Amino acid sequence: MNENYENQLLGTEPEIVSEKIFLNLVRLAQVYRKTLNSSNDSFELSPNELGLMMIMYLDPSVNTANQIVKVLGTTKGLASRNIDNLSKKGLLVTNTDEKDRRVVRLTLCSKAKEICEEIRRKNMALYGKALENIDLKDAFLALEILQKMVDNIE
Repeated sequence: MNENYENQLLGTEPEIVSEKIFLNLVRLAQVYRKTLNSSNDSFELSPNELGLMMIMYLDPSVNTANQIVKVLGTTKGLASRNIDNLSKKGLLVTNTDEKDRRVVRLTLCSKAKEICEEIRRKNMALYGKALENIDLKDAFLALEILQKMVDNIE
């Protein structure tokens, strides 16, 4: 950690540190959302639709509405609307599970995968910029800490 930053934090109340962490996370989320929205301009997708597609693209095991609700922390109604919209746009196909007919499996179409690949390339550029001048060891430490924070509040 930067020595100046350590000196700045010495004697700081833990609540202040927590606030600074969360404020920076909010700022990161805003920059990410702005970048994602500008990347999405040509695709005419809502942020929720794009988020649903990206989750499925990055983790193909997420392939039911219930899983999407859980991962995105959204409502069943919103997930259902997004699934319907993506199906109408030809980006998503729904199929009844052969083993359990109550389960509907979701599959991204090739056009959706192409969109996700383009968004991912743009995201990687943003991630690279965000991690400039940060040692890989520090990046892993940040990842570990953020994961613990998420685990603590879930």
